Amino acid sequence: MHAFVAGYGCSLNKSDTEQIKGFLAANGFQLAGNPNKADLIIINTCAVKEQTETKMLKAIKELNSIAERNGSKLIVTGCLPAICPTAVKAISAKIIQIGPSLSQLASVLNLPEKEFSPLLEEIKENPLISIIPIARGCIGNCAYCCVKNARGNLHSYSIKELNEKFKKAINETKEIWLTAQDCGCYGFEQKTNLPALLKAVLQNKGDFRIRVGMINPAHLHSFLNQYLALFSDERLYRFFHIPLQSGSNAVLLSMLRPYKKEDFLSIVKKIRQRFPDATIATDVIAGFPGETERQFRETVSILRKTKPDIVNISRFGARPNTAAALMPGQLHGRELKRRSRILTTLCKKIALCRNKCFAGKKMRILVTEKGSKGCFIGRALNYKPVAIKENRLGEFANVRVKKAFPTYLYAGMPSK
Repeated sequence: MHAFVAGYGCSLNKSDTEQIKGFLAANGFQLAGNPNKADLIIINTCAVKEQTETKMLKAIKELNSIAERNGSKLIVTGCLPAICPTAVKAISAKIIQIGPSLSQLASVLNLPEKEFSPLLEEIKENPLISIIPIARGCIGNCAYCCVKNARGNLHSYSIKELNEKFKKAINETKEIWLTAQDCGCYGFEQKTNLPALLKAVLQNKGDFRIRVGMINPAHLHSFLNQYLALFSDERLYRFFHIPLQSGSNAVLLSMLRPYKKEDFLSIVKKIRQRFPDATIATDVIAGFPGETERQFRETVSILRKTKPDIVNISRFGARPNTAAALMPGQLHGRELKRRSRILTTLCKKIALCRNKCFAGKKMRILVTEKGSKGCFIGRALNYKPVAIKENRLGEFANVRVKKAFPTYLYAGMPSK
């Protein structure tokens, strides 16, 4: 049989999609690049935001039309079926829905039972990047988050099996992503933590780069000094994804986020003191229920003060079966847009200002992506994307930055 697999969402979802493809290939399926040529169509979905759900449903409708026309089987997996099964069923009752579970998929296809695992063979989306899931689920219960309903409580993989996967990964690629719903709570149920895992994998020899995924500020605060000490090793990208969500302590409390804005400020200050060029990414929600104008301005103030390089801005959208969906003080869509526009304009200016600091600087980059207009994208030590005009995919290159833009740096031809 021929199978077409489409995947969306976060890096953990990307890993699941890669493992689904690997699992199907190991069980005799031919992977098709086009759904029109497939007997089996699988879409691995994300549903973290209302806008994402809308995008997923549109994609499912298109694939369902193809499946009905060609007599193919359509399976919708990932977070959406676990969060909004009725929305998928409304498209067609014939669609098979399963949550983010490989064992359920195996059961539906009458294949040998397997669970998602870092040791499972995958087919990489980008052959130059290895994605290693270090845990599934989380220990939080954020008021706005529906993903907990789909992925459940924390389950961390052992350092032993992760190091085994890591050894294999560095033989295949030079860039490795360590990912989870929240990397910061890795190992908490096993009485270990993220720094212990990083110490273990950094014992491996080789010229590779590691990108660590999102870390909740509450968890990072508990091991910050231990964590930062590891980044003297330049095989760790100096990239820190720390979600703020709101600059108001009152709103953070309402969100059930287990930290205060002062914790975020302290973390960013320590990172900037030790690694001034580090890239700091964060997330903010505009218009959480009950958020006043003054509380919104507190978020604006913190962004001005900390100047994060990357800000993922979300307009609040009520998600099914979450506490926030039932909260009073839901803001009108026009107000959500206004606040979102203010944040977007500010963060674009901050990003450009930060990137301009790198104009004229020499950098060593690892080239892992094809860009647009004939360019190739490499990542500097701080994970800044740098565009070059020569195909050096899979290689390190020495460059000098010529121009800065809000979302990337441009270097032109690398040094010989």
